[in-house]
Amino acid sequence: MHVDIPINMNFHSRPENVPVFLLEDFDSQQFDSLKIKQAQGAIDSIKVIHSCLKAYFDGQVQMYKPISAQLRLLFCDTRRKNDHSLINRIHPDIKLLAFKKIKFENHGTSLSFASAPYLITEHKSGVIEAKLAIEHPYEYLSLSDWRKQVIELSSELSLNDVIRSVADQDGGAHFDDNECDELILMKNHNPTKIGSNVLFIIALAHYVIDLANQLIPLWTVDERVCV
Repeated sequence: MHVDIPINMNFHSRPENVPVFLLEDFDSQQFDSLKIKQAQGAIDSIKVIHSCLKAYFDGQVQMYKPISAQLRLLFCDTRRKNDHSLINRIHPDIKLLAFKKIKFENHGTSLSFASAPYLITEHKSGVIEAKLAIEHPYEYLSLSDWRKQVIELSSELSLNDVIRSVADQDGGAHFDDNECDELILMKNHNPTKIGSNVLFIIALAHYVIDLANQLIPLWTVDERVCV
């Protein structure tokens, strides 16, 4: 039993026959010992996200924080300004399904509305979650371009901004007394009882589980990588 809060118009979810990612000529036999170690580390991160997401649905709202740290490891980690994320190290040529582009839309009135890229649901239990809509027609982006997708129009807030600000300043991996503008914006933008800093991270956690359901079977096909 749940109630959908109409934050987003024309929400489009992924059909089962549309892959979450694209890879060219993948062969798990080409995984060397380092790739196996990296894939194992990614699986551990995904397991943490899954456990924290379950705890979130049990009412532990603070679990968005450790989720953000794992999202950083998977998608946004850098070392000396170079991409050091696990997904990039495992699959540097991966292309990920794009989210809905947000833009100002006119619906036959003198007012223009910014279409939100997510759908917010408030469950009867009081738990609030969000899921990001995907672009239609379907589009696939390199990891670098995927991170740059804008999900908050007023300040051009990107996926990378969301993950890094929450992980680096909001208690995911670090806690800063002086918050960046991006984090302040998300905390103040609360279409429900909680801020967008929480909603965006939960939406991305759902995305990771969707991605993992298709990606992990490729890694574990020859049983050298274990779940």
